[in-house]
Amino acid sequence: MRTEGRRAALAALLDELVPGSAALGAVEYVEQLLGALDHEPPRLWAGLDGWIEPGPWERHAWTQRLAGWQAAYDRLLAADGSATAADRRLAHEHACEATYGDPAYGANRDGGGWQAIAFPPPLLPPAR
Repeated sequence: MRTEGRRAALAALLDELVPGSAALGAVEYVEQLLGALDHEPPRLWAGLDGWIEPGPWERHAWTQRLAGWQAAYDRLLAADGSATAADRRLAHEHACEATYGDPAYGANRDGGGWQAIAFPPPLLPPAR
């Protein structure tokens, strides 16, 4: 998110949408998601043996999707009234993913989200 002020604003937003999500790594999740294409292979899909390489059309689609998501977060964090209901829904979806998803994607620290809802441990270890 570039600056500590933006990271703090993002943490507050995500915690407003899903209480406790920031403590479980939601900010890191969003940062990793928005920067997924900055890595080789991109950090889009975690497999048992590492990150799965997308095909050229998938990479193109993700490039467009991530640009749209970055614009949504820019509007949300601008706090100038430009954010839309769709932007808030996107942030809520990401806060939920961060809280209850596979820790390989940068959140759900120590399975804390799973523990909070008494979700059984996974049969396989979370992807890394």
